[in-house]
Amino acid sequence: MRVELVLAAIAAAWILAYVLLKYVFRRSMAGLTIYPLFLILRSRSVTGPLDRIAEKAPRFWDAVSRAAIVVGVGLSAFAIYILSSNLSTYLFRPETVGPQNIVIPLIIGVTIRIEQIPYLLLAFGIVLLTHEGLHGIIARREGLPVKSAGIFLVFILPGGFVEPDEEAFRKSTPGARMRVAAVGSFANLVVGFLVVLAMVGIFSPYEGGLIVVQTESDSRIPINEVIVEIDGIPVNSRTARAVNITLGETLRVSGLNDTYTFNIRPEAVGMSIPLGTLVRSLGITQVDVYTPLRWGVGDPTTVYTLYKSLYWLQLVSLGVAVFNMLPIHMLDGSIMLRAFLERLRVKRVGEASTLATVACLLLLASNIFMTYSFFGFFQL
Repeated sequence: MRVELVLAAIAAAWILAYVLLKYVFRRSMAGLTIYPLFLILRSRSVTGPLDRIAEKAPRFWDAVSRAAIVVGVGLSAFAIYILSSNLSTYLFRPETVGPQNIVIPLIIGVTIRIEQIPYLLLAFGIVLLTHEGLHGIIARREGLPVKSAGIFLVFILPGGFVEPDEEAFRKSTPGARMRVAAVGSFANLVVGFLVVLAMVGIFSPYEGGLIVVQTESDSRIPINEVIVEIDGIPVNSRTARAVNITLGETLRVSGLNDTYTFNIRPEAVGMSIPLGTLVRSLGITQVDVYTPLRWGVGDPTTVYTLYKSLYWLQLVSLGVAVFNMLPIHMLDGSIMLRAFLERLRVKRVGEASTLATVACLLLLASNIFMTYSFFGFFQL
């Protein structure tokens, strides 16, 4: 079944569930609030579990929260520097612009291809669990009441939250607010680095070929086959762009699972064709880089799934860690900035915070605009 049909079925199920609960059965479940394509599941019995975790290693959590402030300040400065430097590259050194300068929002179906949904949902789930969990633990360590915690679902995108008592949080010391705000990104940064280390240890630093992701209905090469060589020429992301193949009477495609031989039309013999174009002519509509394990071969589908899961987890973890520390309203970086300015007894903290938000939003929007100006519309 096509992914688009699955998403349409999920949307229909959402609307049906909303109509049944709201207008037919007219029942409500404790802690559950549902709207069309959106629900919140909230629990108010979270203080006990958070207290037990916080009390098991109080010195450890205190050290984590103090370190998180230092790291959080560094992440804020790093985020602003990266966006400013990136924009400068687009404006003044356009000849050096490359994939490393891409800045786009992660929007499923718009900037993210539909087939990436399982990997992205797994990454979001882990990122939210660690991020919000640390917020709750440190809030209790600071003696702040936590009214509730829960999860929400926007269509198929999960989210999570820990809701401290707003009045108590507002009246707490600037240091306490900074510690609570900073630990979320700190947790994401730690998870991201651990995943990167795991990937370096598990996977080879070299490409092992191109794995077939999508094909036309009449393609002889199946999905999940890994193309390793074509007529003895290694196949990878570099050769697909830079190498031409001169066609003979037959074409031999070597994969990890099988070898495929194609007869070339007489009028095409002797033609020089880019390797990437040749791959597409075999009925393959989409490929991806295949990174093998450091040891053994392994099942290509399993290896690819593991790699993509870890890749998206580190990408989302590190991305959230940095982005969340930008001093933009609704992000933890703004809470950090306000608390820091209050600690310095700066007047007009609200105006300074708003100015920082506007400046960072303009910087972020400019990077996104320049990305699409240079690269056009594309999906990851």
